[in-house]
Amino acid sequence: MPSLEGKVALITGAGGRKGIGRATALKLAALGADIALTDVTRPQSDLPPQERGDKWQGIESVAEEVRAHGRKCQTVACDLSVNAEVRDLIDTVIGEFGKIDIMINNARAIIGKDRVPVWELDEAEWQHFLDINLTAVYLTIKYTVPHMMERGQGGRIINTASDASKRGKATSSAYSATKFGLLGLTQCAALDLAPHQITVNSVCPGSVNTDRMSYQEQIAADRQGVPLETYRAQLVEQLGQVNPLGRIVESEDVANLIAFLSSDEAEMITGQAYNVNGGTLFH
Repeated sequence: MPSLEGKVALITGAGGRKGIGRATALKLAALGADIALTDVTRPQSDLPPQERGDKWQGIESVAEEVRAHGRKCQTVACDLSVNAEVRDLIDTVIGEFGKIDIMINNARAIIGKDRVPVWELDEAEWQHFLDINLTAVYLTIKYTVPHMMERGQGGRIINTASDASKRGKATSSAYSATKFGLLGLTQCAALDLAPHQITVNSVCPGSVNTDRMSYQEQIAADRQGVPLETYRAQLVEQLGQVNPLGRIVESEDVANLIAFLSSDEAEMITGQAYNVNGGTLFH
């Protein structure tokens, strides 16, 4: 894997203990990048079981791991649904590091409350998914690229999409619509920014063993009368059994692709949406 020495990467949605954000931060740090991390501060009820209590501190815990690689790391709490907070996030990171070379839009809305037929979908829930999954990405691009263009040294923007950005499913209107939209934003931004040598790409994971909070999984576990951890372990096993490559995707699998797209070796790749799913979807 090529070196990212001297690069600065900002990663959103980076506080999950088994999440893509954390795996990406550690991968990029191991390759030499300095890291800025952001996530929203969540109540305990919105955290997966292994993150509740005081042992895991979200982006602060990830930052300690990044620093253990000998890299600088800044943490900024940010509600990505608030325009002013996104603008301040970018300004804060620029103020600390002087630049952002790599912008990784990894945050997503918590799924579950949206998993109803479209006619039953609450408008506030629809809007929340738009705010986090799509508008927030537009805003980070809007506020980051002027700095990239001013420096004149190009840049990398990588968006975490989903297989739901290529294939709709029942009771997934809000999630899938925003992820489809994210691919459109990726392609348009790629063409807008190509003259400035700023590439924009998306990664599209299938089911990933992130242990991110899912209201849908909590409801299913409650119905079965088992702890959420037990339900998830069963789900991970089932998904691995039906995957052509024999296991569920891990966060590190996605981080490996993000790291490549962040590198100089990917300078001729832009506007693309790459699957990371073990062969469960070809599109």
